[in-house]
Amino acid sequence: MSEIDPAAACLPVLPEDVVTVILDRVPDLVSLFRCSVVCKRWRRLVSDPVFLRRRWPEGCSSLGRPSLLGFFVHRDRINTSAKRKISRLYPSLSPVFVPVPDSVLGPERRFLTSFIRDDAGILDDAKPLVARGGLLLVRITPRSLDKNNVLCLCMCNLLTGRRELLPPLDASLLDDNGVTGYSLVTAADHDAGPHPLADGYSNLFQVLLIGVARENWRLHLYKFSSAAGESQGWHSYDCRQPVSLSGPFECRIAVVACGTSQWLFQGNDANNQRLYTLDVSINSGHISLTFTMLQFDELTHPIGSFLPSAWLCTIDARLALLCARSNQLEIWSRLYHQNGTLRWHPTQSIRMEINLFGEPLSPVCFIENSDAVLVLYHSDPEFAYLLDLQFGSVTKVAGWTRSFNYMTAVSYEIN
Repeated sequence: MSEIDPAAACLPVLPEDVVTVILDRVPDLVSLFRCSVVCKRWRRLVSDPVFLRRRWPEGCSSLGRPSLLGFFVHRDRINTSAKRKISRLYPSLSPVFVPVPDSVLGPERRFLTSFIRDDAGILDDAKPLVARGGLLLVRITPRSLDKNNVLCLCMCNLLTGRRELLPPLDASLLDDNGVTGYSLVTAADHDAGPHPLADGYSNLFQVLLIGVARENWRLHLYKFSSAAGESQGWHSYDCRQPVSLSGPFECRIAVVACGTSQWLFQGNDANNQRLYTLDVSINSGHISLTFTMLQFDELTHPIGSFLPSAWLCTIDARLALLCARSNQLEIWSRLYHQNGTLRWHPTQSIRMEINLFGEPLSPVCFIENSDAVLVLYHSDPEFAYLLDLQFGSVTKVAGWTRSFNYMTAVSYEIN
């Protein structure tokens, strides 16, 4: 009997049009996402805009509720001796992905480099900042040690596996806190229409950064766009706020709705501790900034007792506030007052469990499309929990460890 040629025994590679027909018959979005992580070839086919538009035409309602996959987190810095000991357990230095229970990506932790190829080690010690529409913005470490004031960012496309560097930003204008707020606006967030891309970029997006200027203590905004025709660099804006403000308050990630990014700020004066929003509207590449003071029903809830922990978010696509007080998480919504003005009122209260030391669960990350909050006990950071705002249920997120910096947690969802 003649020996069989190993190459002849291998199955032939299917043509891409045949694979596309097979993928076109995958019944639901979750199963299709599982297919996209099989290999880079399938991921490229699934993420192709033509394929997605054919599967789900505009206005299609069969996509269902967004699915939360998990969280990207940064690991705390470790010394050299400890790094050698754990190098066998953690072969990559990139951020860690911690899946939620029943995640379509499975129960195991993985590294960002399992989504994004990074042979050059660009993503080593990267810090997740914000994720939206399959894109993840991370801060990377400058190669030169004398560039402490230079902010280096990288955009990662979690579906296509590509990473694209943004121009370095000289942040020496800002105070010692540097950039304190981040926003990622995609083409789906506003009616941008078809738009050519700048060289080196495969997705249309805008990045907004906020910080406090060192000299005049005024808020400063930076903007970068991947669209062609714009100056390939950062644009700087003096926000010129009407009062002294500090923040962003509690959450560094802006709320994005209808092409507008919103951060929550607090008055920085003993006589003015009210809450304000900075609304950054983006229209045809131009930016407009508006400060809005939040009006509350003082009879229902004095403003002074509201401030300990307030988060700006969206629930059911509507702007809302989360307020953590003791063992209660209050949800505030804008309702019309008796005089016809819009004021904030408490509309829902969710009880949060108290641990043995009397400490309540504290919010650390809001998950926009899933109407949920990542919470934990600050005294026991090895365990994190997912609080469902719709049902008030709390689910433990396994795979959390003390070496993860929970303050950097960024949620990853399928929209």
